[in-house]
Amino acid sequence: MTGPLFLGIDAGQTTVKAVVHDDRLRPVATGRRSSPVHHPRPRFAERTQDELWASAAGAIADAVAQVDASRITAIGISGHGDGLHLVDDDGEPASPAITAMDGRAFREWQRITGDADRAKTILEVSGQQAPLGGAGPLLAWMREHDPDATERAAHLIWCKDVLRLRLVGGDPETDLSDATASFLDMRRGQWSREVLEAYDLGWAERLLPPLRRSADIAGAVTADAAAATGLAEGTPVVVGLHDVQASAIGSAALVPGRLSLIAGSFSTNGVTTTGDEVDPRWQCRVSIRPDLRVAMSTSPTASPALEWAVRVLGGGAHDARDALFDEAAALEPDADTPAMLPYLLGSPLGDAPTAAFAGIRAGHGRGHVFRGVLEGIVCMHVWHTRALATSYDWNGPIRLGGGISRSPLYVQMVADAMGQPVSVVRGDEVGAFGAAAVAALGAGHFASIDEAQELVELADPVAPRVELAGHWQRIIARFDALNDSLAPWWIENA
Repeated sequence: MTGPLFLGIDAGQTTVKAVVHDDRLRPVATGRRSSPVHHPRPRFAERTQDELWASAAGAIADAVAQVDASRITAIGISGHGDGLHLVDDDGEPASPAITAMDGRAFREWQRITGDADRAKTILEVSGQQAPLGGAGPLLAWMREHDPDATERAAHLIWCKDVLRLRLVGGDPETDLSDATASFLDMRRGQWSREVLEAYDLGWAERLLPPLRRSADIAGAVTADAAAATGLAEGTPVVVGLHDVQASAIGSAALVPGRLSLIAGSFSTNGVTTTGDEVDPRWQCRVSIRPDLRVAMSTSPTASPALEWAVRVLGGGAHDARDALFDEAAALEPDADTPAMLPYLLGSPLGDAPTAAFAGIRAGHGRGHVFRGVLEGIVCMHVWHTRALATSYDWNGPIRLGGGISRSPLYVQMVADAMGQPVSVVRGDEVGAFGAAAVAALGAGHFASIDEAQELVELADPVAPRVELAGHWQRIIARFDALNDSLAPWWIENA
């Protein structure tokens, strides 16, 4: 095999994947490493930046060992958004690698969102309500509880920027797709002093890094990085992008009017648009294409709920996940199942809601309970897309990605609940595809990101079962009613 290769690195909340692609973005080698998240105190979700890099370096080394490293023409990185990563003047860590699932700054978040004027400024200028696990509340928390870290810090960057800095050195910088999650004026594409002041973070302006385009070449692999990963020294590395937008590219969804659902660490539901409508229920974020934005409504209600259910119901068996899916699939499509609210790590309804079951009966087995969990996760897609539908339209089959989408049962459930056809990408690693596509764009292999998206291979759409429309209407109505019923209890017990 000859021709250029492109490496896409996708660093999520819990796993780092490195996938080498050929010149038509077909995967030829893959490496995967766990990136464990520590919870040293309630609401904390972090790791060290060194641990993040070690996971990435291991995944890269595993993938690169399967190919001729000299053929890798360019490298792209996608990383989870939000969270907080501070580095000093030398690019050394000044804070942990705090993930977007972190909730330590809930009091700061309450103070910000509880001030109507400040909250309005943040929403209207940045395109989103202050995210609990975002840079604004977390910086405010850090200033109060670890002032030494904010004094040492010289730059605020994001997950993918940490990894790129380890690969190429140089000065910290970021791209618009990550910057738009914090203090960016989303219409002008520039840092906003007004948003900083609304967060009461005017002092942090010195931390904001230079803004680059995602496909710009940021530097080349250093000798140290080459030794750690097996990459060839001097290989170009592009700036990179937020993993949600990388996944949109990998799902051929970075097209106006296309809806993409991702069931990963977060339930991420985004529609690509030329509009700039804002609402507290979604984030209107700048795309890697300046003429497009991604309006996305999200919550940490997908794989955290699934993995919890596998752990609790599976009893530690190595095949527990497959067995539970099989038991859930063996039930009749309209089986009586318990309702589940999947708010183990948070919800889109505020910081008070917690997870809950209702309607468990003596005749229910673990298959019923597990299917109820899946239905709860599906209902979150419905909740988020109903919000988006108040301002945005979409067309064509819905794109579905994320780890849970590998289950045919889940794909069919999403189609039934949404009442629309659903297409799943044939490849497993859509984020790594998107990162590699941007690398190939930066290297001049593609003239546009649209050209790369034309190479995405989709499975045949899964159609909704019309005969189950009434059943899913009842499930969704029950889900909504449970939210309404528990609201006073959540507030009283927050």
